[in-house]
Amino acid sequence: MKFASKRNYILLIIAALMVLLPLILLILWSVSTEWMYPAIFPKALAAKIYKQMLAEPNFWPAVINSFVIAFATTMVSIVAALPAARYFAFQKNMSQRFVEVLVYLPLILPAIAIITSSQVLFLQLRLTGTFLGIILIHTYFCLPYAMQILLESYRQLGEGYSLTAQSLGAKPWSVFWQITWPLLRPGIIASATMVFIVSFSQYLPTFFIGGGKIVTLPLLLLPYANNGRFGLASSYSLLFLGCTILGVFILKTVIGGIQRGTKR
Repeated sequence: MKFASKRNYILLIIAALMVLLPLILLILWSVSTEWMYPAIFPKALAAKIYKQMLAEPNFWPAVINSFVIAFATTMVSIVAALPAARYFAFQKNMSQRFVEVLVYLPLILPAIAIITSSQVLFLQLRLTGTFLGIILIHTYFCLPYAMQILLESYRQLGEGYSLTAQSLGAKPWSVFWQITWPLLRPGIIASATMVFIVSFSQYLPTFFIGGGKIVTLPLLLLPYANNGRFGLASSYSLLFLGCTILGVFILKTVIGGIQRGTKR
């Protein structure tokens, strides 16, 4: 028993180091003004990289655009996934394995092929360079994540509660708000946060469908990382991490705050 406890403690330390070390490196890179090989630590520290990041003309538009697109994609994905997941979870005509293939199909197909072919369609529909176009293409890639989580949540919930309420005379809308929503809330929160994170980090769909007119944080981050400007890339990465955590916190607060009906 003591050996197992010691082993778990060691594994916990290793896991913490694996998480903290990259974060520490990002922080050091973001405040270093001189860090040349073979020095282990930076020779000089300053906050000028953050000042340079804040002076970027597209900084605040990128932050706002990222939040707007990610939240809108999350809302559209959840609204579309809730009824679809319920249908696929309880239908009897298709096997569950076939349903899973359908759900994961957008992720199985090459993303670049989907994006380039979608760009032609979006050009014809005049959706290129618009928020609506980016939200739609993000929803395409995020919907499988929402569907898979909600599918499993519906399967665990079952139809017993809703059928019992309907047999007692409850209307479908009342059944959803008073029974299904409260019992399904953990799955909805997990699904929404996953969709938000995936949408917030999308680069290629935003680049192609946005047409360079709508800038997001990934569009600012990747060029600095590819060009070897590790200080700015690290500062943007930390900002990206902070914005993601903030977005997840907002989603959990909003969805978790809708208290209706029974509690699990």
